[in-house]
Amino acid sequence: MAGLVTMPGLAAAVCAPAATAIFPASGIAGTSVTATIAGSGLAGGTLTVYGDAGLTTTVQSSAETTLTVRLDLAVAAVPGERIIFVDTPGGTTGVSFVINAVGGPVVDAVSPPLIATLGQALAVTVSGADLGAVTAAGIAISGAGVSVSSATPSLDGTTLALTFTVDPAADLGTHAVTLTNPGGSAVLQLYVQRPPPTIATVEPAAGEVGATVPLTLTGTNLLGAALVVTGSGVTISGVVTPDDATLTATLSIDAATSPSTEPRLLIVTTESGQTTAEFFVVAAGVLTVTGIEPGAGEPGQTVSVTIHGLHLTGADVTESSPDLGLTNKVVVDDETLTLDVVIAGGAATQTNWTLTVSGAAGSTDVTFRVLAPGDPFIGSLSPPFGNRGSTIALFVHGVNLALIVPGTGVDLSGPKIVESNATAIDDRTVRATIAIDPLANVGYRDVTVNLTSGKSDTRSAGFRVNVPGQVPVIDDVAPGLVPSGATTSMQVSGSNFAGGAVLVTGPGAVVTNPVVNGAGTLITFDLTLAPGAPAENRAVIVITENGTARCGISTNPEPPTLLAAKLVKPGALFTVTSPGFRLFVFEFSVSELFTPGPETWTIADADGSLTLSRLDDVDIGRAYRERHRGFVRVRAVTTTNRIGISPAQTIRR
Repeated sequence: MAGLVTMPGLAAAVCAPAATAIFPASGIAGTSVTATIAGSGLAGGTLTVYGDAGLTTTVQSSAETTLTVRLDLAVAAVPGERIIFVDTPGGTTGVSFVINAVGGPVVDAVSPPLIATLGQALAVTVSGADLGAVTAAGIAISGAGVSVSSATPSLDGTTLALTFTVDPAADLGTHAVTLTNPGGSAVLQLYVQRPPPTIATVEPAAGEVGATVPLTLTGTNLLGAALVVTGSGVTISGVVTPDDATLTATLSIDAATSPSTEPRLLIVTTESGQTTAEFFVVAAGVLTVTGIEPGAGEPGQTVSVTIHGLHLTGADVTESSPDLGLTNKVVVDDETLTLDVVIAGGAATQTNWTLTVSGAAGSTDVTFRVLAPGDPFIGSLSPPFGNRGSTIALFVHGVNLALIVPGTGVDLSGPKIVESNATAIDDRTVRATIAIDPLANVGYRDVTVNLTSGKSDTRSAGFRVNVPGQVPVIDDVAPGLVPSGATTSMQVSGSNFAGGAVLVTGPGAVVTNPVVNGAGTLITFDLTLAPGAPAENRAVIVITENGTARCGISTNPEPPTLLAAKLVKPGALFTVTSPGFRLFVFEFSVSELFTPGPETWTIADADGSLTLSRLDDVDIGRAYRERHRGFVRVRAVTTTNRIGISPAQTIRR
C-alpha cells in the first residue's frame, strides 16, 4: 500500500551550515594531510580551530556539500582533540579532529555512513591505519542506548569492522563515538534517527467531488510527519499526529475537480524518509469501485475477495459466469464489501469475468480473472506513476507472486528505467526499486513480472512516467538560530511552495500552524523545541508533490555552569557541573569581552575540571597585567560540536 520515495535534489540558499564528518578524522603529529569536510551549506566556509595549539588549517576548495582542507599538524602539538569550526554567512558548524602520537589510530573513512535507526543494528567498516589495537571495550559512545557489540580489526590494522547495537529507546540525534588504542584516539559522529514511516490504512480511501473529508492514516513512525497530496483541486489542512501510529488531517476536494479512476498519492514525510498511500476522488453520489483484491484465482479455489469503493452501503454483487459462485457477501461499511468467489474445478482458464456491483447509488463492473494453476497475475501497482529523475519503491499486487525472480523479476518496458531489488513480500505482493532517468520518455509503460518457474504476466500501460512540476526552492529561513524550551515563529521564503508542507529534523522539534501563502512563496509556522532538546544543526524541509528543499537552522546549548575559585593561585579549582559537554576551554581575561590577544589566556581541558599549576598562575598573571582583579569563563563543546559559553565571573589574584 505504501512506497518509499527518494527525495529529489536539494535547493541552494544561505542556510545554517551542518558538518557531518571529516576524513581523515585523525592524524599524526608532525604530518600534513588533505581532508574533506562533508555536510551541507558549507560553500564559502572559513575555518577556525578550537582547543590546544598545533593545528593549522587551510581551505583548498569549497562547495555546498564539501570543503577540501589542508591540515598541518605541528611536531610539538599536544595530542588530543580539536574542533574545526566552519564559519559561513549562515552560521557556524564544527567537526572533531584528533592529533595523535605515532601509533595512534588514523581514521580515513567509514562505510556506510554512521546513520543508525532505532532498534536496528548498524554494521560499518572503518578504514585507516593502526586500528588493530582498537577493541569494543575501547570505544566510548556519548548519550544513551548505543553500544558496540563487536569490533574486529584486520590483521594489518587498516580496517576495523564495527557492529553498533541501537536500543529502540536510544537517544535520538548525534552521538560522539570515540575510538581509542594505547597510542591515541579518533572521534566520529553517529546520528540516530527513527525508522521511516509506514502506512497501513487510509480511512476513508475515497472522497466525493466537492466534499470535505476528515482523513485518518494509521501506520508506524508517524509522529511529526508532514502530509501532501498529488494533483490539483485537492488540499490538505489540519495535519496532526496525536501518536506515533496515527495521522489525522482534513482533505478538501474542490467542486470543479474531475473524478478519476487513477488515485492521488498521499505523501507522508519524516526526516527518515517518505511513504505513499492512495486516495481516490470519485463522482458525488455515485456508487464507485476503486479496486478489487485479489482479482484472480484458479479453478477449484474459493477466493476471499475484498471490493473497495464508495457508496457501497446496501450493495450486492452478481456474476456473469456459471463457472463462478458468489457466497458470504458482506457490506462491511460504505467503502468495503467482502465476499467469497467459488471457482468451479472445470472453469475455463485465462478468462476474464465480470462482477457487477449494484446498489441504491448505481452500479458498476469489476473484472475477476480465472488463471491456470501457478500463473502469476498483476492486479494493481502502487504507486501507478512516478516522476522523471525519481527513485521509488514499486509494489505489485496480485496472485501467485511468491516465485518472483529475485532482484530482476519486475520489468518495465522502454529505455531509461532501471529495475532492481525485486522481492516477494508474500504470494500476493512484490516490492521492487524503480529508478527513472531524468530523460526517460514520458507516458505509459507495460509492467511484467517474471517467476523462477518461467511463467510471467504483463499489465499493459500499468505504470506512467510523469514530468515533475517545479521543485520547491528555499531562499531564506528566519530566524536561523532557534532556542530550545520555547516556541518560535518561523518563516520560509522561496518559490514553488504551493500545496506544500514543512517539517524540522532532529529530536524534540514540533511544527504547528503551517500556512502557505497564495503565491506559493512563503510558509509560516510555529516551531517548538522541547526543553532540553539537544543543540543540533537541524534542517527545515519543505515538501511538495514535486520534491523537497531544505535549509539549515541551529540551536545553541544552554550556558554551562562553572564553579570557579575566587582566587587565582596554584591549586585553584575550576569545575563545569553541567552534563552534555566534552571539550572545554577556560578563559582568563582582564576584560569581560575576553578579547583574543595578550590580555586573554586560554587553557584547554578534556574533562571540565581544571586545577591551576604554577605555570598557569604565571600566564594568567601576564594576561591580567598585574591587576588584582579579572574575569573567568568557560567555553564548552557539546557532542554535536555546538559551543556553550558560561557567564563571566570576577576573580581576584
